[in-house]
Amino acid sequence: MKTKAVFSLLLAALTLTSVMASCGGDGGEAVVTTGADAAVETEAVETEETIKSLVPDGLDFGGDTMRVLSSSYFENDSFTMHVDEATGDVVNDAVYNRNLALENKFNVKLAYEDNYLNGGTDIAVTIRKSVQAGSDDYDIIFGCQYNLAPLVLDNIMLNLDGLEYLHLDQPWWYQNHIQEMSIGHGKTYFVTGDITLNVLRNMGCLYVNKQLYAQHYEGIEEMYDEVLDGKWTFDRLSQMCTDMYQDLNGDGSFDEDDQYGIGVITANLTDHFTYAAGIRATTRDADNIPVLMMNNEKTVTHTQKLYSLYYENPGVRVFTADYNSLDILMPNKFNENELLFLPGWFYTAELLRNKEVDYAVIPFPKYDESEPTYLSLAHDISVTACLPTTCTKVEQSTAIMEEMAFLGYRDVLPAYYEVAIKVKYNRDSTDKAIQILDIIHDNCTTDFAFIYNYALGGVGLIERDLIGGKKSDFASMYAKKEKTYEKKLAELIDVFTSIDS
Repeated sequence: MKTKAVFSLLLAALTLTSVMASCGGDGGEAVVTTGADAAVETEAVETEETIKSLVPDGLDFGGDTMRVLSSSYFENDSFTMHVDEATGDVVNDAVYNRNLALENKFNVKLAYEDNYLNGGTDIAVTIRKSVQAGSDDYDIIFGCQYNLAPLVLDNIMLNLDGLEYLHLDQPWWYQNHIQEMSIGHGKTYFVTGDITLNVLRNMGCLYVNKQLYAQHYEGIEEMYDEVLDGKWTFDRLSQMCTDMYQDLNGDGSFDEDDQYGIGVITANLTDHFTYAAGIRATTRDADNIPVLMMNNEKTVTHTQKLYSLYYENPGVRVFTADYNSLDILMPNKFNENELLFLPGWFYTAELLRNKEVDYAVIPFPKYDESEPTYLSLAHDISVTACLPTTCTKVEQSTAIMEEMAFLGYRDVLPAYYEVAIKVKYNRDSTDKAIQILDIIHDNCTTDFAFIYNYALGGVGLIERDLIGGKKSDFASMYAKKEKTYEKKLAELIDVFTSIDS
């Protein structure tokens, strides 16, 4: 994913609104000069001339109703796809106006059916039953990648490769992510990109408590420089956590009332430490076929370091692995200045919006300084789009999907990223802070085995399973399951490559 030049257009347009009045570096108000406004206006003209939809005008689908099955992991994520009305909120209105523009351009009505995985609804079961019964129930399907991806094995997803109106080489589609969901050439069953806010919101990052940092170091600029100089590594994180521990209640034990360097859980956060460190479960051969590569010295060493961080570092507090910890306990402790680092996602900023803590945002650490860049894992609850083989409105569906992704790129992502993340929720608008946010955003990563983990015997989450079981012997665990991993991968490749649709 690349940072959009068009982002600065919307940011400038909104700098004089009430959104900006509450933001700025170190509590100050953001100031936009006349010169900056003029520069952005020039850029806006250039952007309007170069960024255009590839879906032709004049398509009229006769007032047809397009049925969209929309499933995110959390119920409160439904706003990323549709909202009922304009409210004056920047992101809400960007989504509302996008959908209105789609309906007007194509003369259609978008009818969303919402489902939520953590609410007990498994849309994979719903889709499988619908398609296998030959029912034409849905025109477009959105769902969490870990839930949808295995459906390709049932041969009930339509191959999107080469379909009219879809231009997957455009910047509003995340080509790397789409490739990781595929096997071989010419078969694309799932797509993702700026068609939804969900991927960006589920990219991993770390929040830094500025007050605690200033008490132990020279100031947050030092942290920013460390990141920008490529020196923010796993070992550095571990050392800072060790230095941060304080027995605040003086009882001589490591308990919930003490000060720690970081709070963690032994579930989804573990995945971000893994893949942000550059650990790869698979690579690709010349035919774009995935090949297992996780069993190597780097992974063995990283697993040992991750175990040491969780269980041997006094400055690490391991919370119960649930969303009460992620959404309430850890943010509260961070707000009380008892955690230096709060690991999470871009959406975690929404949980901190009404808290007093002053924070910075940085990426998860690299494996070591030799890594070429920081990486940001898009978590497996990220939303992807697909069409069932029973779809009877392929032309309408692909036109809407392409236009939705384009409008997301041009309008919705700028509203969320440039205004909500960089301004509305962020506590720092300095150049270095914004540069680091762009680094996180621009280096989204994933892995075929992470996406298809549940069809591959668990190889994509092996470090999560080890840490959750308080084990560090990666080589031993891998050796026990290697034949299963290889068998599952071979079966997946055979099924995938034999699908005709």
